[in-house]
Amino acid sequence: MDYLKKTIFATIWDYEQAGVLNPAIDRDILLLTNFFKSNSIQSSKKKINQNLEYQIDKKIENQKKHLSDKTNQNLMDNGLILEVENLANSSKDIPSLENNITNFKKFHSLKGSNKLLLGAGNSKSKTLFISEPPSYEEELQQKPYVEESNELFEKIIESMGLIPLNKNNCNIFVIPATPFRFVKNTDDKISDLELMRPFLKKYIELISPKFLIFISKIPASILGLTDFLKFDSINGGFIGEYLGIPTVEIEGMKSMINDPEKKRNTWNNLKLIIQLINKENEH
Repeated sequence: MDYLKKTIFATIWDYEQAGVLNPAIDRDILLLTNFFKSNSIQSSKKKINQNLEYQIDKKIENQKKHLSDKTNQNLMDNGLILEVENLANSSKDIPSLENNITNFKKFHSLKGSNKLLLGAGNSKSKTLFISEPPSYEEELQQKPYVEESNELFEKIIESMGLIPLNKNNCNIFVIPATPFRFVKNTDDKISDLELMRPFLKKYIELISPKFLIFISKIPASILGLTDFLKFDSINGGFIGEYLGIPTVEIEGMKSMINDPEKKRNTWNNLKLIIQLINKENEH
């Protein structure tokens, strides 16, 4: 109630006490009713306006906080990417690269991993396989594939005229797309796949293979090459390039075990790379 209404109320009260204002008279009842009604409406309007102003202020405050949090998160993400790029670029050979990967503790997926799975085979090989992220058993045994998946993988290697990992004169090198069991982020933080990209690219640069084989779509996805192989079809297969290196993508091991029909797609792609390997060996 503002000052003017307080004054009017005091006057009405004085009139009533003096007997000038008689609540029993209809006219005076109407006067009092309108006064209190008016005051109540104004009070309600004021409360509504105050509540509306509060909600607007709160909404603006929340938007500012969201923008601030998003900006801070972007800065943190950019900082992480810069950190892994510096670590990758500072690596002069495979041991130093793998040491930098091992010492980088900011991968989200490390929470569920026992031990990192790193490269295996002959690092001077002309043929580089980038396999799928390891399973629990593959982490424990420190192998790219185990059991039925390993049997299929070895058959593929031998069908290409190459020598698998379990042989002393092995002529392939295998690195996992991620050295840990991949776990998707449950928040807006940067993905481990993005953090792995500089390391994976550096692996390829250091090994400098003549031929690249991606196993599953994960390697191409990490390197930002999703569907890049679909643009060049030869004899039923697809072949592409990464860093100027002839590259094919084949189905994942478990995917082929569960659906044998997918082996046909793999063979169509492998035939293309086998032709190139044979030409290379002729020289």
